[in-house]
Amino acid sequence: MWLGILLRLAVAGAFVGHGAYGAILAKPSWFDYFAVLGIDQATVSRYGLMHAVGWMEIGLGLVALVLPIPAVLLAMFAWKVLTELLRPAAGELIWEFVERASNMVAPLALLVVVRNRRRHSVALDELRPLPTENMQ
Repeated sequence: MWLGILLRLAVAGAFVGHGAYGAILAKPSWFDYFAVLGIDQATVSRYGLMHAVGWMEIGLGLVALVLPIPAVLLAMFAWKVLTELLRPAAGELIWEFVERASNMVAPLALLVVVRNRRRHSVALDELRPLPTENMQ
């Protein structure tokens, strides 16, 4: 139980915190990451892409905190790996990617906990006696 709570907090903190860079602070280095994808600064600004990505990450973090859905957690893992790979592609040292491994792996760890809890609860349900009907 505690592990699941801690992982929910870790995943939510990573995504909400990182998302705030785009949604609230509009961190300038994000323009470099968009450029790797072939999206120039004018397009990012015109369509509010930085804010949209930031708010999406905040939303994902809140979903993980409140209702960690396995498919969403798997998508969060993939999103985090792919977006963090933009760092070395934009010219940052590979260590910037490696340093964030815990943020990338945390959604997978929470996924394992969620799936194990579901398997365990199904197994316990099978052991419980079925309710008897009122026999008259």
